Amino acid sequence: MARELSMTIQRARESFPEWSERTPAQRQQIADAYAEQLKAYKAELGLIISEETGKPRWESATEVDAMIGKVALSIRAQDERRRPSETTTAAVTAATRYKPHGVVAVLGPFNFPGHLPNGHIVPALLAGNTVIFKPSEHTPRTARR
Repeated sequence: MARELSMTIQRARESFPEWSERTPAQRQQIADAYAEQLKAYKAELGLIISEETGKPRWESATEVDAMIGKVALSIRAQDERRRPSETTTAAVTAATRYKPHGVVAVLGPFNFPGHLPNGHIVPALLAGNTVIFKPSEHTPRTARR
């Protein structure tokens, strides 16, 4: 297990330079394509979430809808937050600059196996980071799908 984890971390680190050099528009295009896939497989993913968590189908469908909505929300938030800004007060300039940080680890919970990880993975990828995702051992099919 430790060797597998080390290899996964190494692959994420090796992928970081290429991923982070993609333009925000390129990363957004991939996120949009992911949202389209979520829409296309909404019923199937909802069924898997229901089977793994014991949630009623309507609640699992709501979770998938939240995943789909989070993509557009994350894109809008990224557009707002990645703009460099400068403020000068009392002869001091405060500046905010954007840069990806590297590899992000996301641990998936059992109770919202799609929505909660999605809410961290999508923004991290949009920001130019790479991600290692460890799903709950109780919801492996949701993670694979």
